[in-house]
Amino acid sequence: MTLQELQDQALQLSVEARWQLVNTVLASLQKETHCALMEPDPAFPDIAFRSDAENSWVPVVHGTSIHVRTVVIAATEWEWSAAQIAEEYGLSEAQVEAALVFYKAHGDEVAVAMSEPAPEAAIESTRV
Repeated sequence: MTLQELQDQALQLSVEARWQLVNTVLASLQKETHCALMEPDPAFPDIAFRSDAENSWVPVVHGTSIHVRTVVIAATEWEWSAAQIAEEYGLSEAQVEAALVFYKAHGDEVAVAMSEPAPEAAIESTRV
């Protein structure tokens, strides 16, 4: 089936059915993309990159949604220990250290991300 044939068939669907098709395709793409984006960088196996709401690549602790910048802010601005950060965010101390080592190696990239507003949910959950 060609793309044109597929498009013609989709246009014959009701509006509700088209939206359902679009949502199904988008959900499938998001799931596949999310899995692909969470693959670790070989040089930093505990750090992965994923797309944020603005389609920017942000480093996260692999296997979690915790941003490296969140760990860095907790360590540098809030002066939390690695043990405190690990406990607060459900990480191991090794994961916290990996995020901090990544920051030391890629500080410019993380600093750009840090200059943007941090996800409020991540910050608010630590202040409660």
